[in-house]
Amino acid sequence: MSFNYRHISKAGTRILDRVNNPVDKYAKSKEAQRLQSLPEFMRPDLPIVDEAKRFKTEQDWKFLPGDRVVIVNGEHKGNICVIKGRDEHTNGYLLDENGPSKQVVVPKEYWQEGQTSHVVDIPKAMRQCDLRLVADVEDESDPSKLKTVAIQNIVFKGKYYDEDYKKVLPYRCVFGQTDLVIPWPRPEPIEDGSLATAPEVTREQTFWVDSVVRNSIPNNAFLTIRNPKSKYRRGKITANDLKYLVKPKMPMTESEKVALSMKDQLMNVERPKLTEEDKILISERVKNFLESQQKK
Repeated sequence: MSFNYRHISKAGTRILDRVNNPVDKYAKSKEAQRLQSLPEFMRPDLPIVDEAKRFKTEQDWKFLPGDRVVIVNGEHKGNICVIKGRDEHTNGYLLDENGPSKQVVVPKEYWQEGQTSHVVDIPKAMRQCDLRLVADVEDESDPSKLKTVAIQNIVFKGKYYDEDYKKVLPYRCVFGQTDLVIPWPRPEPIEDGSLATAPEVTREQTFWVDSVVRNSIPNNAFLTIRNPKSKYRRGKITANDLKYLVKPKMPMTESEKVALSMKDQLMNVERPKLTEEDKILISERVKNFLESQQKK
């Protein structure tokens, strides 16, 4: 809630805490009511996952769109499907036509391009524990051929830069056989739009510096690209800046003043210096002491 009534009474504080931090039973009932109010085609198939428990990285998801997986639980057990999308709110995977689906009624204002009927089939989200990654590996009996296998579990080892995804990805390996790497699926190519520029054109040099002393930009043009009144360019510190940059000087107590004065006095006391005679005297005394200890 955006309103704060803590200053009114303790009862207001208690009520506000209950609203901001509801108990699990109350939160689940409210979530069920919210889902019941949604139309069927917008209602998620899996329960909504808390923000802290949602998958964020490739290590969490394990499968990306384009991967082949096999369903190990449910009505469609044994079907090999291709992942078409992900539901980030439920940590679910959307499969192709070989996976589970449901028929829903979609209002005309939500129709997609090319849709001709109110009743359509939409995929149902699947949990990660109900899927296993499918890959093609070399056949041990005939190395020249490949066989399709389902991988029970995968681990991540090492990292590399992927040119297609334009980011660093971990190596996806088979659990118990880390030398067998399962490559990530290639993302679907994105077609260039009408306003796109070819890479070779962007790398073509169109400007050359003809003078190191004279600026190529006219002085009158600087006002259009720089703000001369910006607080980051004014080159001086105002009273408000000093107020935030310099901490206030706290008054000292009487005991602190006395301690500071005594410290100054000790710092100003002249320190005696050792002369050569003092050094000789100290050495003789140390020598005599050591000799007396040896005689004992």
